[in-house]
Amino acid sequence: MERENILRQIGNIDTEIIKLADTLQRIEMTNFLTTPSEYDKLTVEASIQSEKIACKFRHLICATVNISKPELMKKISEVHEIEIDCGDGIFSVVLPSLLPKKRKSMSAEFLTDPLFYALERYFTVTDIERYRECVVCFTHIYSEYMPKRRVRDYDNLETKQVLDVIAAYIMTDDSGQFCDVYHSTEYGTKDCTVVSVMSKKRFKDWVAVRYNL
Repeated sequence: MERENILRQIGNIDTEIIKLADTLQRIEMTNFLTTPSEYDKLTVEASIQSEKIACKFRHLICATVNISKPELMKKISEVHEIEIDCGDGIFSVVLPSLLPKKRKSMSAEFLTDPLFYALERYFTVTDIERYRECVVCFTHIYSEYMPKRRVRDYDNLETKQVLDVIAAYIMTDDSGQFCDVYHSTEYGTKDCTVVSVMSKKRFKDWVAVRYNL
């Protein structure tokens, strides 16, 4: 890559960092108790800006540094602490954050790239039969230390891109003919998203245990 192009990309990243610094300064000056809508707007904006910066850095590294994308994503997925497990008939993935809003496509990339490579590594040493008919459960876990008004509508969340990545490894087909999707909201010590895939027969027991039915 020519030096001018590298400098141009670095300049773009620097511009995003300046925007993020400005947004953070505005957040510091905003009282989330008296102006909650403004606080929400600014924190979401800062989150998206941060993720744009990370994605732009990834693109720059892959184009200029002597490291393959799989090797880079391996390191990033370890930093993300993506957890993958399969037991008792349930395949689960724990993502280290809440899912982004649908319209923020680069935010989805921030999660789906490391997820893809984490699954790739997992299935090089693990053999699991694909689900033909299944239920996919998205459990959105919000930090109990943050305001409850942060909880968002399910139809505003970017689940499709995450499901597409997981389905490529564990499901025969993720169309409505074979796959049902279920959402639930919980509170925990930190924000995260748990995606659980199970047979339709197993779903009833999963719900009963989870909610003490």
